[in-house]
Amino acid sequence: DFLKLQHENLFPVVTNLESLQSPLPVAQLAEQLRTELAAAPPAEQKQLLQKFRDREMLRVDLRHVLGLQDRFGMFSRELCTVAEVLTAVTCELCLQELQASYGLPAAPDDQPIRWSCCALGKFGGEELGFASDLELMFLYEAEGRTTGPKRLPASEFYQRFVELFQSLLGTKQGRTFAIDLRLRPYGRAGSLAVSLSGFQKYFSTDGAAWPYERQALVKLRPVAGDLQLGQQICQLRDSILYAGLPFDISAMLAMREKQRHQLTQPEVFNAKFSSGGLVDCEYLVQALQITYGHLDPSLRQANTREALKALERFGLLATVDRIRLRDAYRFLHRTIDA
Repeated sequence: DFLKLQHENLFPVVTNLESLQSPLPVAQLAEQLRTELAAAPPAEQKQLLQKFRDREMLRVDLRHVLGLQDRFGMFSRELCTVAEVLTAVTCELCLQELQASYGLPAAPDDQPIRWSCCALGKFGGEELGFASDLELMFLYEAEGRTTGPKRLPASEFYQRFVELFQSLLGTKQGRTFAIDLRLRPYGRAGSLAVSLSGFQKYFSTDGAAWPYERQALVKLRPVAGDLQLGQQICQLRDSILYAGLPFDISAMLAMREKQRHQLTQPEVFNAKFSSGGLVDCEYLVQALQITYGHLDPSLRQANTREALKALERFGLLATVDRIRLRDAYRFLHRTIDA
């Protein structure tokens, strides 16, 4: 049925077996998408983005079904490649459209105000699976005003930027690559984009963030925007999260109890949220990272399996425990994606 709906878009993927033999690199995918968008009128951009998403996801799925991804994690990383290209190119479209009317935000000294789009959750950890959301946080450097014919405060410009991004790339909840912005400061009650100072104030140890919100920053990873600002955000996150303070075990256990109560059914094992499920593997690893991450930057991995390796190298996990956790994580992840 899916192929019937989009036969012109998807049948070339199915019939070109040679193109399925190896994953497509980010640069090639991004150039391909930019070329398609440049040749189309603005009214067709959203449809083209959706067709690109469906086509490239089908390519990744077919490589998975045909057994061409010979190592665990390849499927997730290839999905992340598609998501990163979609995110970055959609951001470019949003800037182009807004710049025509408002110019770009600048500080009082006329220096451009940089921005960054950061991935969190499964996207941040390069662990995407079937029906995964894209958890994102949009940040901008400082306050200021745009330089175009219609002037806006930087906060309003980036609010419109994210609204346009959602309009172009958004899909229904429960569908693969649905946009999820709930991990931003104050969640649904907060602005769609947050300033760097607002990020620091909210997530600092005496800020308004709940412990589980700070814990989620373990997987923060810049995927679009200014690279240097992205590095600065990571450094700020590190100073907040990896300060050597005790991990709040009681808050984590309370969150797990809430998840089990709200997201599981009695006598039915949920591979993600039940006791002994995927989330327990992830939270254990994150607890160790937050507790000991101040000792060495190599412990601050966004990817769970890479974090396990780092914890073993640093002597914080015995080899036998690392292997048991790795195998459990791999089994649960595959069960969820089955």
